[in-house]
Amino acid sequence: MEYVRGRKDDQPSRAGDEGTFSGRAMLDPVLDDGAVAKVRVNSVIFEPGGRTYWHSHADGQVLIVASGRGMVENRDGDRHGLQAGDMVWAPPGEEHWHGAAPHSFLAHTAVSLGFTQWAEEVPDERYQAAFGEE
Repeated sequence: MEYVRGRKDDQPSRAGDEGTFSGRAMLDPVLDDGAVAKVRVNSVIFEPGGRTYWHSHADGQVLIVASGRGMVENRDGDRHGLQAGDMVWAPPGEEHWHGAAPHSFLAHTAVSLGFTQWAEEVPDERYQAAFGEE
């Protein structure tokens, strides 16, 4: 067995980067294997309306929802509402976004495998349509 201490005391929570998040999101790094983006685990809390930009992961991503309500959607328009206890697998290379509902926080753990490729912002119209708020 190998034991890895995840979060280090010198790794403070940080705001989601401009250019990768819309609205407000806070990230707590849980595990970063130190390699070139091989495995990263972050606890993420999105404020209402907060969401990621479109993105994909070279080797996929697992989302484990802890609390709140939100949405995940891929480029093909396949979307699913999120709530506590849900788990999502985004396969390698699938472009998607995820984030909080307009009137709810969303907390999830994101296990990102391989390099993350960021794309453009999810337009407000698409985000609102996902929640039936056109």
